[in-house]
Amino acid sequence: MNEQTLQSADPSAVPQMTHLIFGFITTQAIYVAARLGVADLVQEAPKTADELALATGAHGPSLRRLLQLLASLGVFAENTAGRFRQTALSATLRGDVAGSIRNLAIMFGSPFFWKAWGNLFDGVETGKPAFERAHAATFFDYLEAHAEDGAIFNAAMSAGSSISLPSIIKSYDFSQFEKIVDVGGGHGALLHGILSANPTVRGVLADLPAVVAGASTVRTGEIANRCEICAVNFFEAVPEGADAYLMKSIIHDWSDEESLTILNNCRRAMGPHGKLLLVERVLRSPNQPDPARFMDLNMLALLTGRERTEADFKALLRRAGFSLTQVVPAGENSIVEGRPV
Repeated sequence: MNEQTLQSADPSAVPQMTHLIFGFITTQAIYVAARLGVADLVQEAPKTADELALATGAHGPSLRRLLQLLASLGVFAENTAGRFRQTALSATLRGDVAGSIRNLAIMFGSPFFWKAWGNLFDGVETGKPAFERAHAATFFDYLEAHAEDGAIFNAAMSAGSSISLPSIIKSYDFSQFEKIVDVGGGHGALLHGILSANPTVRGVLADLPAVVAGASTVRTGEIANRCEICAVNFFEAVPEGADAYLMKSIIHDWSDEESLTILNNCRRAMGPHGKLLLVERVLRSPNQPDPARFMDLNMLALLTGRERTEADFKALLRRAGFSLTQVVPAGENSIVEGRPV
């Protein structure tokens, strides 16, 4: 019998791998702190865990342990008196500042979202959204039936749009258009920013009735007279007559065939000189650090979609009657521009 050699893991790689495995603990700890609003409570002055527990209704010793973990990661900092103060990281969880990701943190840690990720093995094994295994419903059907979770999702999407807005506006000339339809534009954060920065442009916010009902941002202020609100199902039709059709983080939600239905509706609605603008993450070459790879797996957990390479977008647009004319970097996103052919 040949003697088998017992191989060992590289000891130098174990700490890094352990840190990666513990990532779920970090996510939940940040979620709890965000939901309790701790970052807002320590904005004026550092506070003890007991003071924060009194203000939030939490259990003091347990909250201290949670905050000490976060302090070890640079989210909050504890002084020698046991008081926790704000840091640059924890300040991103404040609810009263522009660019806050508090709502994103709450969504990613919320039970409805978290449960889907707990079924990721089934998603990888079957190729079907893990969310459907977890909740016996599609993602958007579930949100429609659960108003509280739907509100969490919409708030997170609005936060994401607000964060990426400066890069999008800076990277692309929207003033060339007379009228922009934001297809699946949610509560209108992106469209509001574009219209505010381009005072000659008119806009149409198009999304499901239950979604646009919460679009208070575009109903008031200077842009209200330049923005229509249209309740639609983009799988059926989109508003006609615009020279630009904008979609941010919509196509990545859907399979190629489902995406083609949406794109074909946009193609029919626009004139021969219109433009299609897809604000999406574009995958980098393999083996590179790439935040889009995280979102790609998120699509596997939640929906039928995926993130795509530039070549993927080119092929998809061609099938829908568009040519891909340029890909414009815009922060973590890119603006994929297409024209009718």
